[in-house]
Amino acid sequence: MKNMKKSFMILAAMALSLSLLAGCDAPAENSPAASSSSQVSAEAANASASSTAYITEEEAKQIALTHAGIAEGDTSFLYVKQDFDDGRAEYDVEFFAGNKEYDYEIDASSGTVLSVDYDAEHHSPSSSSQQSSNTSAAGPIDEAKAKEIALNHAGLSEADVTFVRVKMDYDDGRSEYDVEFYQGNSEYDYEIDATTGDILTYDHDAEHYTPSSGSTDGNYIGEAEAKSIALTHAGVTEDQVSRFSVQLDRDDGRTEYEVEFHVGRTEYNYEINATNGDIISYEKEND
Repeated sequence: MKNMKKSFMILAAMALSLSLLAGCDAPAENSPAASSSSQVSAEAANASASSTAYITEEEAKQIALTHAGIAEGDTSFLYVKQDFDDGRAEYDVEFFAGNKEYDYEIDASSGTVLSVDYDAEHHSPSSSSQQSSNTSAAGPIDEAKAKEIALNHAGLSEADVTFVRVKMDYDDGRSEYDVEFYQGNSEYDYEIDATTGDILTYDHDAEHYTPSSGSTDGNYIGEAEAKSIALTHAGVTEDQVSRFSVQLDRDDGRTEYEVEFHVGRTEYNYEINATNGDIISYEKEND
C-alpha cells in the first residue's frame, strides 16, 4: 500500500514537471509582451528611417537665411517647424530682420525653397535718395515702372514671364501697385508703393503652376462678365454699389476672378472661375 502511494506521488511530480517545461517552450511570438516589444522596435526603425530622409531644422534655417542674404545674428527667429502639406513634408521657417518679416516653406527632403513671403508693411524709407531713384520726376511711379521694379527684384526680364496683372490699389492709407506674373511654374506677387517705388511685400510660390499661352485674359470670361455674374447673384445693379474691385488671381490650381463691392454697409466678396464663370465662393458681411 505504501509502495503504491509512493508511486502515485512520483507520477504526479513528473506530470507537473512536464507541464512547466511545455510552458517554457511556448513560442515567443505568442507572448503579448514580446509582440508589443516587436511593434515598438518596428515603429522606432520606421521613425529613424523617416527622420534620416529629411534635412534638419538647422539646415532648413540656414537655407532660408542664405536665400534671404541675411546673417543669423541680424535676425530674431519666430520658429522653424516641420509640417506636411500637398502630400510632402516641409519646413515652415519664419523670422524678422529689421522691420521686415520673412516666411519660407522648404522641402524637407530636398531642401528646395517652395515659397517665400517677404513683408515690409511698416517700412519707412530713411533716405530721400532712395525715393528719388525709384520715383519718376513727374511724381508717383506708373505701371511700367512698377513692373520694372518687380522684374528687377525677381532677376527676370519681361520676355521671361507671363503677366497676370499690374493694377493700382489703395491699402493701409497709401496707393500701391499689385504686380503678379508667372515664370515657368513659379508665381510672383508684389505690392509696390506707388509713390516711392518701395517693395512693400512680395511672394514667390513654386507650387506646380503651368501658365496658359496667350494674353492675360486669353481664354477667360473677362472682368466685365465676372462683374455681371456677381451682381446678378447678389440681386443688385451696378448703380447701387460702391468700391468695386475685380482682380484676376490664381488659387488651388485654377484661375479665378475676385470680385468685391459694397452696397450701403454690406460688403460682398465673390470668387468666380475665370474659365467657365462658375461661382466658387461668395461672402456677404455687414461692416
